[in-house]
Amino acid sequence: MKNDIASTNTTASVSLHILPFILVGSFLSIFDQFVINVAAPAIMASLHPSAAAFEGIMSGYALIYGMGLIAGGRLGDRFGRRRTYRIGLLLFAATSLLCGCAQTAGQLVLARLLQGLSGAVMVPQVLALIRVSYEGKTRVQALSAFGVSIGLGQIMGQVLGGWIPAWNILGFGWRMIFLANMPICLIAAIGCTSLPLDPNAAYEARHNQLGNPLRLFRYRGYAIGILLNVCLYAAIVPFFVVLGLYLQNICRLAPQTAGLVFMAVGTGFVLASSAGPTLMRKFAPPRVLIYGTICTSAGILAVLLGTIMGQSTAIPFVILALFLLGLGNGTVIPIATGVVLRYLPIADAGVGGAILTTGQQLAGALGIMLAGEFLMGDGIPIDSPTAYVDGLSLQVCAASAALCCAISLSRISSVQDM
Repeated sequence: MKNDIASTNTTASVSLHILPFILVGSFLSIFDQFVINVAAPAIMASLHPSAAAFEGIMSGYALIYGMGLIAGGRLGDRFGRRRTYRIGLLLFAATSLLCGCAQTAGQLVLARLLQGLSGAVMVPQVLALIRVSYEGKTRVQALSAFGVSIGLGQIMGQVLGGWIPAWNILGFGWRMIFLANMPICLIAAIGCTSLPLDPNAAYEARHNQLGNPLRLFRYRGYAIGILLNVCLYAAIVPFFVVLGLYLQNICRLAPQTAGLVFMAVGTGFVLASSAGPTLMRKFAPPRVLIYGTICTSAGILAVLLGTIMGQSTAIPFVILALFLLGLGNGTVIPIATGVVLRYLPIADAGVGGAILTTGQQLAGALGIMLAGEFLMGDGIPIDSPTAYVDGLSLQVCAASAALCCAISLSRISSVQDM
């Protein structure tokens, strides 16, 4: 049985040349989450924030971003994805300017909160625009490119977060990590002018059941796909936080060097995402989904086993494990995203994508809280490898749950493609 959802699955024919402008939103959302982690020492030395202000600078963006995604997706469904996306880009540029011009810690906290709000308007439109603008093989290519944009955001966020403050471009120091967003957003806003206004989908969204987004979970594939993504992000996001401490406290690496080690994850992600269309042609998508989740789980498990077996300071071993993790992430995330969205009518693509991203954000935040409790709650010194065993074990469990979801989702996809 094919999964057909009435007549709302009509897609526009849009050139792939416009896709990079669409993907700016997903790239910047990841970049601005990762770059702040590595740039934190430079910001602290400049603004001298209190403990509360520091937490606001680090987590305020993600908090407001996660809380506003569903509303942002609904705005796109109601008023048009292209229009809402371009407004989001302009707002992101303006709030990035506010971040770069902040003179006190309090000002930066407020600017980060506003930046998160603008991200919540911008990001849900990315997946929605892919969903309504491309179909068939072209959509597979677009989703693979979406994965590449996330991988690049990870790589450049970790690396440039350490190096931009050191370069002190034009004397702006750490402020350039925010100011650099402005020209990128403006170019993308101009480049998206040729996208269709999708008036039909906007009309349907206004006249269909927009009241309760929970109704979308009646689509079984969508519900399991959300759970798969939640488990993946509950494993991946805290793993990166733990790994940052691990590389600096156990492997004794400088922040800039630790950022370079993170490139192993991003490199694997980009390679796997780029190979996505080829893999989809050669193998059945459900099989690729399972193999990707296995690689992700194996990468985290390798770091855990290395810690237990005394290989915690063997950088080549860590890099190999991270590359395996990146290959898994780059394979499974674009495919899982595509499978999730295929179960929804076009009129619900924005809010459906927003629910997906909200689940990812909340799962990552919860995973960080639990990992921090395991990491620091036992009184074991943070520079001891033993302190990292429980946190890494938790992330292995989350990745294993993701594998179970991938198996279930692959069975659903196999039945519906019959």
